[in-house]
Amino acid sequence: MRQAARVGRLGMLAVGMSIGAALATTPQVASADSSTDPFSWLDQALSGLSVPAADAAAPLDIQISINGMELFSTVDNTAFATSGFGNFAIAIGNGAHADADGGLFNFAFADGTDTSAATPVGADLDFAVAEGTGSSANIGLGADLDFALASGIGSSANVGVGASLDDATALGTGSNAIVGAGSSLSSAFSDGTSSTAVAGAGNGNLATALGTGSTAITVLGNGDLATASSGGTATAGGFLGNALAEGAGSTAVATGVTNTAIALGGNAEAQASGIGDIASIFNTGSALDQATASGGDNLLAEIFGTGSTAVAGLGNWDLAAAFGDMLDANATGGNFLLDIMPSL
Repeated sequence: MRQAARVGRLGMLAVGMSIGAALATTPQVASADSSTDPFSWLDQALSGLSVPAADAAAPLDIQISINGMELFSTVDNTAFATSGFGNFAIAIGNGAHADADGGLFNFAFADGTDTSAATPVGADLDFAVAEGTGSSANIGLGADLDFALASGIGSSANVGVGASLDDATALGTGSNAIVGAGSSLSSAFSDGTSSTAVAGAGNGNLATALGTGSTAITVLGNGDLATASSGGTATAGGFLGNALAEGAGSTAVATGVTNTAIALGGNAEAQASGIGDIASIFNTGSALDQATASGGDNLLAEIFGTGSTAVAGLGNWDLAAAFGDMLDANATGGNFLLDIMPSL
């Protein structure tokens, strides 16, 4: 089998770079003006590497493209790499595709069967790296100084159109990381099987999903933070929203301005919306907890226990707190209301 005849991937990469160096010493390439060739330094750096004899019956599935020049023949080579002026693309594996054809000083690296990495037209100083069968990493049109990394079978990392100074990192089988269009200084990081992190359109947003089935999303807004772990779902949006969800079945939603929603322990639902509202849960058991702070400003709904509810809202400066199991605290419909259960 052709696969069995391959050398190690690092060895293949060294071979490709040595061939590139050898090509650079031919009269056609050596006559190029090094002052206009951003990769002329490769000649000296790689000239000492030896090139093993190629096996015509087992061609390498590898392609390297530097500054618009492909280093390997495309005949019987299922790996495809293309680059434009000042760019660098490497593809390793059956059907691997690395595209750094647009923009300037971009790097695309695809390693694995049917992987894909791309930096498109108008994107400058970007890095797209995909590793693992069927993984993909993509930078959007007109995006600058961005980084996309997908590592794991079927993983995906994407940075949106017109984004700048962002990063999307997806680690694990079926993981996904997305940074929205037009974003700046935002980050999406997912680590775990089928985990998802989305840093939506806006600036300075951070979405972090850790563990199998975790989901973290920042929706349209700035300075939002969404963190999910162990199968939780966290959503933050607006301005300086903070959502934290830990545990299977836990959900935290913070929308509005400077709101915080925290759901810990699993099977917990915390929601905060308005200005300066806080909904916090620590579920000590398995029954559903629900804490809601909405319809007003500077509200606090808090639960420490299991099977309890706490609702604060339809007014300002209200406090509803349940400290125990199967309790119901309600502070709604006015200002400066207080309901703490069990009753003091």
